[in-house]
Amino acid sequence: MLLPLLTAAALQGQSRESILKAVTETSRWSPADKPIQYDEKNIETIAGKRAATIRRYGFVGATTQNWKEPEGKIRLTLYEMADAIAAYGLFTMERAAAQPSPESVPVGTEGFRIGNRVVFWQSKYLVTLEGLPASAVEFARIIGEHILGRSRKPPVSQHLPPENLIQGTDRYIVDEASVGRELGLDPGVLGFDDSVEIATADYRVNEKTAHLVLLMYPTQQVAKKYEDQWAGASNDEPAFRKRVGPLIALVRGLRDATIAKSILDGVNYESQVTWDQPRPDLSLRQVILTIFTFIGIALLFTLIAGLSFGGLRLFLKARYPNRVFDRPEDMEIIQLKLTQGLTRKELSR
Repeated sequence: MLLPLLTAAALQGQSRESILKAVTETSRWSPADKPIQYDEKNIETIAGKRAATIRRYGFVGATTQNWKEPEGKIRLTLYEMADAIAAYGLFTMERAAAQPSPESVPVGTEGFRIGNRVVFWQSKYLVTLEGLPASAVEFARIIGEHILGRSRKPPVSQHLPPENLIQGTDRYIVDEASVGRELGLDPGVLGFDDSVEIATADYRVNEKTAHLVLLMYPTQQVAKKYEDQWAGASNDEPAFRKRVGPLIALVRGLRDATIAKSILDGVNYESQVTWDQPRPDLSLRQVILTIFTFIGIALLFTLIAGLSFGGLRLFLKARYPNRVFDRPEDMEIIQLKLTQGLTRKELSR
């Protein structure tokens, strides 16, 4: 019981400050100035028009700071999000906005580089670094080594078929402003008021490129409602569509039905019923207090058990001497006999 509690406390207790402190203690990099902190009130300072979308993903806070080492300098921005899904969503938004096409780099869970800027996500953090490419990649790997927690994509993104997928084009969308014009969809009719989650990606089949849009609704009844709406709507683009449970797949930007069908055939959904216990919202102080409470209860139980057994033994010895405990006819006890006089024994010849 103690190990899971301590592990949970370590994951929950990790903050942006603890990550940066660990980098200072274990590398040659050191802060060049004091960190600047951001929260929901002043996020516009660093995010501008993207602030509303970042809040929608699940923004917690951000830290910017300049770092230095003998061979270079780095400008760091560390975004802390509500969970790994939120960090992944923000990462895909940053990657989609990067022009021209960014270069993938093996840092964190997934990362890219464009010019002197390196961006990656890991666990619930998104990290952006600005500086010389070699220094930025090195610093990114150091930070990644000190970020704890699991990195996972949202359920809707896990249904993107891997076959013919153009790597680095997947996106996770949670608001209308993030729906690109290239999809040819009206954001107002997608169902954001019904908590739809959207994943998009580009696919290349027979040298032709198409956009796949996955829309996941809370229930299959809600998904069917929107499917019926699209079935009766008029659109210049062919309606290549497929629904499986609460998931609706749309192929956009393509008029070849054969290619669209090959993409849609890879979209599947298996219903699973799970019951997740709510995660206890415990601080490190509460965890330590709980641990010592359990230790105190165990010591109290041991003390009561010992006193009870000792009292019972004394009572039975006084009431029933040599009948329950210390029965000489049934047991032998090794005695030191320290008070007995010394008896000399000598072998006679």
